Amino acid sequence: MPIEHQSQSTLSRSPDMFLTLKTDRGKRYLYLMESIHVKGKRNCEKRIVKNYGRWEEVPEEIRRQYEDAQARKALTKQLESQARAEEFQKAQQMLSTPQSSPVAGEANPLNKGIALNYGHLPYRSIWERTLGMKYKIGYLQKSKTDITTWQLNDLLYYLCSTKTYMPSSYYCASERRGDFFFCPWNGVTQDNFYRALDFVYEHRETLISHAVKSRMKESKTQVKVAFFDCTNTWFETPYDDLTWQIIRFTRKVRLELTRAGQTEDEINAYLEGDEFAEELAEELELQKDDILRMRGCSKEGRFAQPIVTVALAIDQTGFPIDCKVFVGNMSELKSIDPMLQSLKDKYAVQDVYFVADRGLNSTESLDKIKKEKLGFVVAQKVSMQKKEIREQMMDLKGYKNCMIGDDGEFLLEENETVNPKAYRFKVCDYTKESFVEDPIAGLTPGGNVRRKKLKVSCKIIYTFSPERRARDLADLDDKIAKANKAVRENRLMGNPCSTGWRALIQTQKEAAKSDKEKEQFRAVGLKSDVIQERRDIAGYAAVVYSHPDFEGGQKISDLQVLSTYHKLVEIEDSFRTMKSTFSIRPVRVRLKERITAHCYLCVLSLMMFRALQEKLLAQGTPLSAARISSALRQALLMPMPAPDGKVQQVLNLCLHPGFHTAELVGKGRYEGSANDVVDHESVYDAFKENRSKTPDDLDLILKAVGLTSPSFTTSMGDLKKRLGVPTYSDDVLISAEHRRYLADLAGTT
Repeated sequence: MPIEHQSQSTLSRSPDMFLTLKTDRGKRYLYLMESIHVKGKRNCEKRIVKNYGRWEEVPEEIRRQYEDAQARKALTKQLESQARAEEFQKAQQMLSTPQSSPVAGEANPLNKGIALNYGHLPYRSIWERTLGMKYKIGYLQKSKTDITTWQLNDLLYYLCSTKTYMPSSYYCASERRGDFFFCPWNGVTQDNFYRALDFVYEHRETLISHAVKSRMKESKTQVKVAFFDCTNTWFETPYDDLTWQIIRFTRKVRLELTRAGQTEDEINAYLEGDEFAEELAEELELQKDDILRMRGCSKEGRFAQPIVTVALAIDQTGFPIDCKVFVGNMSELKSIDPMLQSLKDKYAVQDVYFVADRGLNSTESLDKIKKEKLGFVVAQKVSMQKKEIREQMMDLKGYKNCMIGDDGEFLLEENETVNPKAYRFKVCDYTKESFVEDPIAGLTPGGNVRRKKLKVSCKIIYTFSPERRARDLADLDDKIAKANKAVRENRLMGNPCSTGWRALIQTQKEAAKSDKEKEQFRAVGLKSDVIQERRDIAGYAAVVYSHPDFEGGQKISDLQVLSTYHKLVEIEDSFRTMKSTFSIRPVRVRLKERITAHCYLCVLSLMMFRALQEKLLAQGTPLSAARISSALRQALLMPMPAPDGKVQQVLNLCLHPGFHTAELVGKGRYEGSANDVVDHESVYDAFKENRSKTPDDLDLILKAVGLTSPSFTTSMGDLKKRLGVPTYSDDVLISAEHRRYLADLAGTT
């Protein structure tokens, strides 16, 4: 059983070990585990010391002692002592006995080796051929920049590929740029990373559209549906851009006045005067285009930190097709216009459905989409609707039963009799209307812009799901419990609410001492009519839609509308992937241009990731984002030097991330990590056994892109052939720092 190992510089061992049962694919296994305290982290990390196999196959005496809480402690100490002795003995044997070593040589320096990652290599063909980025970036660099000493393509490929499984700040990415097998970007400096971000910002739209068009050409697809949604990404600073501009300008003026010989009282008086206020207003007007980080409606509740809004559009296959970055305090509704225009400009979309959740459902937005002659499928809130709308929705007349197939498509049931307890839908005519500002009509006597009623004619699909009803009723019970608690406590509430649990509370106005408190209310009971209304509509949902008003356009059926909206979850998955796997947040750059470039790089990374998932799906081995990232992190090789310091052969360590780690002890100097308990022989045996029976996730990924998994031990030539690496100089395959270390290692063996 391979055992994970970490550098002694970052971990301190805990003497505490424990036994535990873990379930894998329905079968239970007994493990001896060890807690490892990581410096700077609150929680301990766990590592497997030994796997005793399936619970049913464990000796009866051990099982009996494990089930006894008192005897388990003594058993743990006994097994711990045995495991450490066995592992130390095996490690010693591996290092001293050439016959048992998987690497030839009288002395096997496994405990001093350097692990190089090659997880980026599956993306090379996707980056160069599927997205066509190598040619495009090379052309832009040659024609639009003065950069001649390093390749922008190599550096951007490095940033985008490693973002999918090893995300970090750009400073950290610069520091570890040599820790990879095949690293043509290793010659760049830290400043080049930020120059690359400036390049991405300048050509962001060109890069995105070229990648999408290249992928559509290869897959022979067209944009038929545009799923749209917004998210936030936040910054680890309490100051937004406007505040920073005020602070910087105030500091500048204060410094100028100090140099002019003004006293502190004179400076403060000037800063509080009208003249400075006018100067500040003029400065903010000049710098308004540089404002991006602002406090707004954070989806994660980070209201104390500035945010930016990222709008993303994906096509019907889940592939990103466009993105925009907006100031953090801008309403999501205002992002629709730029996205629509961008889609039309880039891809000349005509016969396309615009799909979004109800957060972007406004009469103005839908009216704009219709004016562009595009279709839309948007969620519609069923609560807070007019009485006649609710009655229409709950009337069984016109409903049809349906079901969801294995592929996520909605299918009509043949039974004509409606089952009121099963999934059903109904289509009705619908007019969405609201009052909007009408600048042409002028102002009211009070000085406000006059308003007009705006109407949008469309269709609405009502749906009922028994599973959704169960969830809604459970959620309602939780809200009733919160409301009851507020009533019992006679809690002072804010102004009446129309949503959430506060909407269930009956309040009574309280006598107050100030004008502000006069608007406060005490909880005195529950609104039974509101609670009953929510019980009645539990399980119902609605979608409004309209077909594209385009001559020759193909209209989709009602069931296809439902299937289309059902797939909106894919864009939510895309955001979730960028947030968790790619670490789009927090953003660790400050300038507006580089913030925007960072978001666009995350979208390019998402394109590569989705293209890889498509290839895995095509070969019948779909993998989740977590499994892909984990597998690519485990793609590790250990070059073993010959007496002259050159690479003699390579050891494949892909079963284990952190199997060996080199510790940087000085500029260009590495020391191998201590390795007193790693069982090399069992790793080798496990590799041979597991790979012969079941392909690893990494094997599946390499196969999907036309590469071959390296054997446990291999030559450099065979390795390059298997991983599709062309002939390059040694400093491209292995960084100069690591080659010097290998030479030093060869001199010590």
